[in-house]
This record gives sequence, structure tokens and C-alpha cells, in this order.
Amino acid sequence: MIPEHYKNREQTFIKHTILRRYLERLFMIKGQFEPVICYIDCFAGPWQEDSSQMHDTSIAISLKIMNDCQVALAEKRKKVKFAALYIEKDRRAYDKLVDFLQLDEWAKIETKPLHGDFFTLRNAICDWCNNNSFAFFFVDPTGWKDVVEIETLRPLLQRKKSEYLINFMFDFILRTHTQEAFETHMREIFGIVPNTANMTSNEREEYLIRLYRNSLKKASTQYDKEPRTARVRVLYPSQDRTFFDLIYLTRHPMGIRAFMEESEKVDIIQRMVRAKKKQEKRIEKTRQLEMFDDSDSSSNEGNIDLSEVKEYWLSKLAYTSKRFGLDELADMLEETDWFISHFQAAFKELQKEGKVRNIDSARFRPKNVVHFHANKHTGELLKKERL
Repeated sequence: MIPEHYKNREQTFIKHTILRRYLERLFMIKGQFEPVICYIDCFAGPWQEDSSQMHDTSIAISLKIMNDCQVALAEKRKKVKFAALYIEKDRRAYDKLVDFLQLDEWAKIETKPLHGDFFTLRNAICDWCNNNSFAFFFVDPTGWKDVVEIETLRPLLQRKKSEYLINFMFDFILRTHTQEAFETHMREIFGIVPNTANMTSNEREEYLIRLYRNSLKKASTQYDKEPRTARVRVLYPSQDRTFFDLIYLTRHPMGIRAFMEESEKVDIIQRMVRAKKKQEKRIEKTRQLEMFDDSDSSSNEGNIDLSEVKEYWLSKLAYTSKRFGLDELADMLEETDWFISHFQAAFKELQKEGKVRNIDSARFRPKNVVHFHANKHTGELLKKERL
């Protein structure tokens, strides 16, 4: 299920899986109308890869996807130029990066390594990708100082035609945000010093993540399209707590939909990986083999109470019909962090209970009861029923 070279690096496997899945989808969508697509890895490494192939690094993953997408788009008669910028400050890692980028298999991609510190190179990064090209920024540091602060990211966030995936080291932030010694840093990250006294652990996590996401949005609101965010929680493999969050930022509702669809697939993979890891820990502790493989079973971990989703639907609907399309779906996904399947399942139950109706559906649909993409993404007419 998980490649051997990711053993004891399960969090990295989950991170690379969402990167791989979303980049492929994003590039194929953007390639339909963008002549140039830029990919920027702000902390490229490689850090811990010994293989000369470096097949389990974000560098190799991104280059392979660009290569594959360029071929697939050419078959659709779409000529797209892919350009990739990789930043690394460690001299040894940078030299290895340079050698890897010179391999013949990447010849069709315009690659550029840049040696130096991300913080001091921010303006050079923006100059490289210019304002006319679409750019995807992958911000995946080993630390957080001079990285995730809003002012640090602002030059990138204010660029047009851009999307971002930011590794937010939540576990470290959680442990330090109440310490007086880190107040200045917290203010630089959140805009304020967060006060999480008397909050439960879940409330504290939700508050801190929402605070950071809102700060990112405020820093990137200089253009017509409203910025939107989503997140992927990457948990410790055998502990029930968050290690880091991947924060996604876009200015298009289609981006939120696509990212959340891919995130749901990765969520299933993460559950299986965690179930397997927990089983291995139990076997190591008890020294007894278990009859069944937990990784093949469906876990209840992370399941959403559909009654909550149903109540949310009812709060959004009215007794007069209202159209729910891509914009409305993006709002709902961003507000709740639930998946599209949760909304579909909850609406289906409400429909069976006679509490809601899809005006635009003449027959009962067993799956995808609401077509948010219908009518040129304006969606379908939905309403509450009077009981």
C-alpha cells in the first residue's frame, strides 16, 4: 500500500500523494487555456534522499507530472510551456539538485535552480515567473521562521494568476503559541497573539487554522476574485493528532472543488496508512500477529456525523428555491472542510425524509443528487419543503 522507501516517513507519503494528485489535475485544467505554466518549489531540497534517482522527492514528482501533462496536452493539440524553479539554500543539497535537473529526461521542461534563502529571494522568485503566467507555489520548509509569516509570503500572495500549497507546521505552532517568548512570532503569523484559553483541543486547532487561513486571504485580496482556502490535515501515523496542515489558497471556486475532491481520495489513503501503522505498533508491543489486516478494513476515523451536515443544509436552504452551483459549493466546502460526498449524502437523506427538493431533478438520483456543475456551473434549484 505504501512504497518501501516511505517507511517511517508516512507523513511525507501523504504530502506527496496530495501534491501528485492535485498537480496533475491542475495542470491538465490550466493547460486548456494557459500557454505558460510555472511551478515554484520554494524549499526544494533534496534533504534525505540517497538514491541518485530521487524518485520520492517533490522535485521528481513535479517534473514527472509536468512531463506527462505536456505530452497529454500536446495530444489534445494544446501547446503549453512548463517552467520550474527550485530554490535551495543548503550547498550540498543544491549541488545535488543541479545535477538532477540536468538529466536528459527533463529536457522539455525549462528548469532553473536557485541557490539561496527563500526569504531573501522572494522578489527574485516573483520576477522569474512574471505577472502574465499562471504559477503554482509549493511552500514546504523544514522549519517555519521567515517562511509562513504573512509579511514573508505577501509578495507571492499578491501575485495574480497563482495558487499556493503551504505546509503549516501546526504541531510546533500548537506547542509554542501560548509561550511569551514566541509572542512576536505569533503576531507575525496570525496578525494577533492567539488566545486559546478555555478551548478544547479541537476548538483550539480549528481556531488557529481558521485564523491563519483568514490572514492569508486578507493578504491576497487586491484583485477582483475573492481568495479561497482549504486544508488537508496530515496526522501522526500512530497518534491521533495533527502533525502539519497543507493549506491551499486559490482565487477560483473550481480550484476548491478539485482540491477537495482529490483531498478526499487522499484522506482514504491516510486512514489506511494509519490503520496499518497502528496495527504494526500493536504487534510490536504484544509480539502477537493479528488475524486481520487493519489497512484493508474501512476505518471510522474522521467520519462526519451526517446529522450535522443535514442541519447545515437546512440552514442554507429556504422555502423559496435557490440555485446552488460552483460558487455556493466552494463556500460550503471552505466554511466546513467537509467533502462533497458528505453534502451529497446529507441532501439525499433529507430528500428521502421529504424535507428538501431538487427542483431541477425530475427523478430521484441514487448518487450525486445535486449537480453543482450544471447550467454552466450555476447549478440547480433547491428548496426546503414545508412539513
